Amino acid sequence: MASMKRLFGTLVLVGSSLVASTAGAQEIQIRGPLAGARSVSHLVRYREGRLALTPTVGITLQDEFSRAMFAGLRAQYHFTDWLGLGAGFLYGVPFDTSLTSQIDQRAPGGTPNIPNRANFSQQIGQRNYMVDLYVSFIPLRGKFALFQNLVADLDFYVVAGAAMVGLTERADYSLGSQTSGLTPEQTAALQTSWARSQNARASRIAIAPTFGFGLNFFINRFMSFNVEYRATPFQWNRAGTDENSTATRCGASGTASCAGFSDLVSTYFPRRAGDTPVSVVDSNDRSWSFNQMVTLGFSVYLPTAPHIGP
Repeated sequence: MASMKRLFGTLVLVGSSLVASTAGAQEIQIRGPLAGARSVSHLVRYREGRLALTPTVGITLQDEFSRAMFAGLRAQYHFTDWLGLGAGFLYGVPFDTSLTSQIDQRAPGGTPNIPNRANFSQQIGQRNYMVDLYVSFIPLRGKFALFQNLVADLDFYVVAGAAMVGLTERADYSLGSQTSGLTPEQTAALQTSWARSQNARASRIAIAPTFGFGLNFFINRFMSFNVEYRATPFQWNRAGTDENSTATRCGASGTASCAGFSDLVSTYFPRRAGDTPVSVVDSNDRSWSFNQMVTLGFSVYLPTAPHIGP
């Protein structure tokens, strides 16, 4: 009986010690020097309430026939440190890809699509400029360290908006169906029209969504540089060729009809022996492209002094 009392007393003493220890730990956590403190103090708000002016250069990616080097200026105003509104203008300088150079040298000429292979580079689509309006969202920010020596603040941002892209494409053209039984003058006029169609150009503006993401590295409190990926999908005739026209008609007199067939299909399935199907280059020959590009920018923030958090 005595041993039972001693055991019970020992258990009560140990339990009281544990409770006291736990209560003491809780009391230290509540009343400690970091109790109620902010997770971050004196945070530098690089973007909030500031205008960023960003000279920008870039190059398009994954183009079949014509790439473009872009240069211009973007401006963004940030309402908060994580949300802003921006606009930009980029002027493009197009240049041919190696595929275009190979077609100039090796492709069979004398077709409605390529009257003269040496002039193929004159018919391809090109981008001349881009004007965009977009929203920027900055979900992440932190520190970047290189070899534990060079340390910089950086953020990851996402952009989405709308763009107007200035394009130059091969102008609309119809070869016509009657190529036999013509007088020499008519044949010469047809051949001249055919050859000139390759160099005839038309300009238009494509309105498209634009979106992308990037990294922004702060050099100091009012300057930074960024690298950005951007995609702007829209339809255009990049090769300047007859791909899928629906305005198709057949027959030397134009009375026979093959409406509903593309020019490509009617080329292989003419409606009447001896007839040459019509060849049409128009808006039906445009196809979707993702139109990717990567840019580098150098930003200056105004005012030069950022907001500092409490």
